[in-house]
Amino acid sequence: MKNKILFVDDSKTILALVSGLFGSNYQLVCKQDAKEALNAIKQDFIPDLIITDLNMPDMNGYEFVRKLKSDQNLEKIPIIVLSGIGESAERLKLYKMGVDEYLLKPFNPEELLVRVEKILNRHSQLKLEFAEA
Repeated sequence: MKNKILFVDDSKTILALVSGLFGSNYQLVCKQDAKEALNAIKQDFIPDLIITDLNMPDMNGYEFVRKLKSDQNLEKIPIIVLSGIGESAERLKLYKMGVDEYLLKPFNPEELLVRVEKILNRHSQLKLEFAEA
């Protein structure tokens, strides 16, 4: 079964890049803002990983992460944040909120792929360990 990834970014260019990057290896759902992403989750698309931009219309990435982490059904889903903000204080704030990875835009697509694979492998390993316990 393919891992499900929810990708949230208001840039159509980045969404197109990511669609090509993840191709047929993952079940990818792309949304242009956090509200659309939350609606997809409410309609039973529970992703194995969420990749989100910070600066989006309607709801920013911080608020989106806060909503995800405050819902006990979603709080364990790993999150990668993509942002043009490179300040360490911003990254630290997001890590404290529960974000797993932070990539600075413009990002290296291959690096994103490697980080996604690493997180999904670790996440599935943890699921197996908890299932056996």
